[in-house]
Amino acid sequence: MMVSGTPFLKMQPSYKIRSSNDVVGNMTKTAENQVKNIYFYNPQFYHVFTDWILDTWGTSKKFEGCPVSDCIVTKGEVPMEQIDAIIFKPRDMADCPPNKPPGQVWIFAEFETPHFYFQSKCFYELKNKVNWTMTYRRDADFPIAHGYFRKSDKPKYTQKDLDDIYAKKNKTAVVFISHCPTVSKRLKFIKLLRSHGIQVDIFGFCGAKLVKCNEKDRFALSFNVSGTAKPDCFSTVLSQYKFFLSLENSLCMDYTTEKSLHRVMCHPILPVIRDGSNATMFHPPHSYIYTGDFKSVQELAQHMKMLDGNRTAYLEYFKWKQHYHTEDMYQEWNSAFCRLCERLHNPEVYRRVYRDIAAWHISPRGKHACHAPTDLL
Repeated sequence: MMVSGTPFLKMQPSYKIRSSNDVVGNMTKTAENQVKNIYFYNPQFYHVFTDWILDTWGTSKKFEGCPVSDCIVTKGEVPMEQIDAIIFKPRDMADCPPNKPPGQVWIFAEFETPHFYFQSKCFYELKNKVNWTMTYRRDADFPIAHGYFRKSDKPKYTQKDLDDIYAKKNKTAVVFISHCPTVSKRLKFIKLLRSHGIQVDIFGFCGAKLVKCNEKDRFALSFNVSGTAKPDCFSTVLSQYKFFLSLENSLCMDYTTEKSLHRVMCHPILPVIRDGSNATMFHPPHSYIYTGDFKSVQELAQHMKMLDGNRTAYLEYFKWKQHYHTEDMYQEWNSAFCRLCERLHNPEVYRRVYRDIAAWHISPRGKHACHAPTDLL
């Protein structure tokens, strides 16, 4: 049987491939070990996979720095018996992959919340078939976040740097939004914030268009798993504002994206985070404002006004940059696939099956992973 898919971490120290490779078709073999084939079932619906693999399909090049490097990534027409693991996104699939051969590993990969695909037919046909998960959830087998914080060897800013940064900020708050109607009702939240005297500029599909900003670049920079994406106009825009509204489209367990992680935190701007995650698990202390810490939007607006007019209090939120720096997804993404390759070569150690992947994602441990907004009164 053939599978037809459309063209579907702390980084470990660098290791050399243990033996020379012989390439047969789109399969790679090594002399010492059997190469594991990781098959991307539907990568056309998610740029991050193709951004990462670039032009190295069918080779072990992406695994050269891994402790276990005998793995390749493939797509297209591949005999089922040559596939060791299938990565797929049910959200973009009309039908699930075909029958699962014994020993084949199925990996559920998704970086949006269940709100986007809970009605997908395939999502509910995966009982007792999914072995591993690759999602934004911290309890996934391969958790992938949109950025990480590391200890720094030296401070990022001097006091003069901070003074210069603050002097350029002549506007209050900014937000970039590409999806307008959302279950989190973030546009209504912005309207409330404005009603309490906070100036908010909206850019993207739901607001003003920035001519110099390329939408394609925005998606690439959200993940930057290729390690090649360069800074865009985002940094120029943010330098004028004191606050970035990091408003997620859904309020779900562990769901926090580039809006409050590396994409924003690498800049000298203070994020105002509204999501369903535990922000203390993702961010350094006193590096953000969390909307859930306030009794009302009015109380939040009052705090923002205080900071807007108090240079000393505002700059306190940048002290963390003297001790930490942000990193994008590139190293962690590579690390995740290193771990994936290692697991495939040790299947007995990592054997597991999700009885009901839909239940795991929608209502883990019997509790809803997502909730409706409660702060719009």
